[in-house]
Amino acid sequence: MKNARLRSVTAWVLAVIFGLLFLVAGLGKLTGGEAVAEMFSGWGYPLWFAKVIGVLEMAGGLALIIPRTTRYAVLGLSCIMLGAMYTHLANGEGLDVLRPLVFLGAIWIVWWLRGPRGAKGRSSASSFTDTVPSP
Repeated sequence: MKNARLRSVTAWVLAVIFGLLFLVAGLGKLTGGEAVAEMFSGWGYPLWFAKVIGVLEMAGGLALIIPRTTRYAVLGLSCIMLGAMYTHLANGEGLDVLRPLVFLGAIWIVWWLRGPRGAKGRSSASSFTDTVPSP
């Protein structure tokens, strides 16, 4: 019982913190003006792309906080974070890859902590694979 409560509280804390961070990051892309335009054009992306990423980050941040939508948020935000990591690496900004990497790890931890639990406390994925006959 104690372990389940700790998992739940930890998931909520991480989801709220990183959900808010994604909201702020997305809002920055929508309201950043010339600085955002220069940054994205320096990477070879048009300004509209920054706006799309901003909206998606904000939507993902909100969805991360809501337990029923966490899995969709993690999948969508993972794509954005992998794209950010690629962009930084492709533009010789090696250390800048750390922030999206930390965000990626944190959102996957939220998903893992909120994951459905199957028989005997195992994740539902392992419960599913236990029922599939092996060839």
